[in-house]
Amino acid sequence: MLWAVLAPIVGLLLVLQVLLCGPVFQRLVRWRYGGHLSLGFRGPGFILPLLAFRARDFRFLIHGADIDRVYFGSEEVRLRIDPVFLLFFRIRIVDLLLESPYIEYINRLESHTKNRLLPRRHRIEIKRGRVHNGAVYVRDETMRPTYRLELRQIELYNMDMDVATSVDLFFRAERGEAQIAGGRIEIGNSSHEGYVRLWGITWGQIINLESVPFMGSKFALVAYHSGGSDGRKVYGQVGYSSSTVEEDLPDHGGSERYGVNFAFDIDWDDYRVTLDLGLQRLIGNILSSAQSNWLTSGIVMSGRQVFELLRKPES
Repeated sequence: MLWAVLAPIVGLLLVLQVLLCGPVFQRLVRWRYGGHLSLGFRGPGFILPLLAFRARDFRFLIHGADIDRVYFGSEEVRLRIDPVFLLFFRIRIVDLLLESPYIEYINRLESHTKNRLLPRRHRIEIKRGRVHNGAVYVRDETMRPTYRLELRQIELYNMDMDVATSVDLFFRAERGEAQIAGGRIEIGNSSHEGYVRLWGITWGQIINLESVPFMGSKFALVAYHSGGSDGRKVYGQVGYSSSTVEEDLPDHGGSERYGVNFAFDIDWDDYRVTLDLGLQRLIGNILSSAQSNWLTSGIVMSGRQVFELLRKPES
């Protein structure tokens, strides 16, 4: 009697496992979406009883003349899906590992048109992620001239992220760092308190116009944040930096005179937008709340000029 009940379930699981195993799954994807999507990897793929995924030499590509082009490659990909959250129609990816990942994103559609595709908050989340030796290249063809940005040597430890508000990655990773243009960015978080530090980069490098007058000065930023899952309180300083060393951050001794204080609150419900628009809102809040004086007005004015040059429509 018991076997009569279990046999169909076991049979269904076996069929699903065959369909989701590496070679078969890749053929199904090519057959169904071959016109706009390519997928390739070595390894078992989905391991159904464990709700896990294992792959090596992973390659994924979305392509087309009138859509965004997204390429993702990684030497190794590992992850598990928490079965408990599936019962509540939520997806929680845990213990994600990306070894030497590379992302190339060519943006061809206005970012605000993609906000409607985002899930609701807490529907799709990543917990305890790890990224080693990553790189990201972005080219935005919706901007004139075409905007380019590259991040290298990306390291993220114990990373959490809500796909609906992806910019919260900068506030929820336990530790992370990357090289951006000629500078560095570091993030950290512990017990609901954390920091974001950026130094050694110029406004010209950010806007890809390094020859523009007054855009060659390096600046540095340090922000501290605290709060829970609904929002964060953010405060810090932004100021000029004489070199790329960490001691030139505004909050280090001797530099307070040239730092500009800022403070604002984040409500994550207001950040259910694509990553670039989320970063835009963060930068806008920093500049709008900056408390400058006659000595420090230059850094704020330069920042606001850059912000207006790069600002994208949000609706």
